[in-house]
Amino acid sequence: MMRFIFLLLLAVMLVTCSSSKNIKKENAFLYYGKTQCLGKCPVFDMYLFKDGKILYQGFKNVSKLGVHVYTIKIEDVEKIKKELEKIDFTTKEKLTRDLPNTTLMFQGKRLTIQQKDKVQKLIFLLENIKI
Repeated sequence: MMRFIFLLLLAVMLVTCSSSKNIKKENAFLYYGKTQCLGKCPVFDMYLFKDGKILYQGFKNVSKLGVHVYTIKIEDVEKIKKELEKIDFTTKEKLTRDLPNTTLMFQGKRLTIQQKDKVQKLIFLLENIKI
């Protein structure tokens, strides 16, 4: 019985690891990440793909540490795309060291902000993905 449980756990680990290795970050249509602050801010990277796959890596102060792969509905991907198209990626914001940065990369454009009011609806959609 113990041998069976060990083999089952090993198989699950191999499938999980292999599925995350097949996903290439550079193929993501959206990168969403948060950096450290001087407090206990969540630190993570999230890559969203057109087919609904999500590659998530939690680094610090998050409920899930390490690399995880999730899938969301295509309808949810479309909602996220619509919100992305409304965002002005040319906005420049003065960043301070003690606050976390939120970084978005979409269609070769990068936006790093600390004030989320400009992207509030998008952040709401992204943060409601079950991780």
